[in-house]
Amino acid sequence: MQISRLVDYNCLAKFGKIEYEQKQQSHHESSYDLNIAYPSNGTQKSIDIEDEHKLRAFYEKRLGQEVEGDFVSDEFKGYVFKITGGNDKQGFPMKQGVMIPNRVKLFMGAGASCYRQRRTGERKRKSVRGCIVGSDLSALALTVVKVGDADIAGLTDISAPKRLGPKRANNIRKFFGLTKEDDVRQYVIRREVTKGEKSYTKAPKIQRLVTPQRLQRKRARKALKIKNAQAQRDAAADYAHLLAQRLHERKAEKAEIRKRRASSLKA
Repeated sequence: MQISRLVDYNCLAKFGKIEYEQKQQSHHESSYDLNIAYPSNGTQKSIDIEDEHKLRAFYEKRLGQEVEGDFVSDEFKGYVFKITGGNDKQGFPMKQGVMIPNRVKLFMGAGASCYRQRRTGERKRKSVRGCIVGSDLSALALTVVKVGDADIAGLTDISAPKRLGPKRANNIRKFFGLTKEDDVRQYVIRREVTKGEKSYTKAPKIQRLVTPQRLQRKRARKALKIKNAQAQRDAAADYAHLLAQRLHERKAEKAEIRKRRASSLKA
């Protein structure tokens, strides 16, 4: 029984080695998912590219750099793409500022990208991919900076409607080109919600909206500050007056004691 078990373990180890070698071989085969976004139209498209010659245009480039689409394919002639992110084959994200083309472990805290703090003051060592593009990536995020000669089907030829509009009052004015005299509440983008047979519209709460009630509260806060400052000044004046009075009484008491001593010596 022990010999058969040893044989089984050897077979499993051999099979695991073969599987590992197959994974490593597939790991070195370059195949990217180019996730291209076009913010002007609010659209995005994922394109799978297996030809390594097309992908070489991105090699040794860093996050934030721009790549001309002519080097990638004739389909992207005239386009300019900006590299905004990416993941390696194991799913680890690229981190800006890590100037290496492989994976590293970094000690991260609050405010660091690629890390979300679960508790106050928590820090962790996390694996991240460097910001230099290499052949070990599986997905690359791009943004269209300049549109080329021909439209890309499903990306630049269509426009996705904005589902949600701006919430902040100044952003609504900027979005619709309003002045300060216009009522912002009339221009909020409402969305339709259907529940069963009922259908109704919802609108976001406008942030930083200046209303008469808000102005009244501002005036009340200002008046309260003035009242507290005046009360502090009055209290300080009363204390100074009381202090001067006590000092005067003490001096008068000392003078009275001296006078009594002088009269007793004369007697």
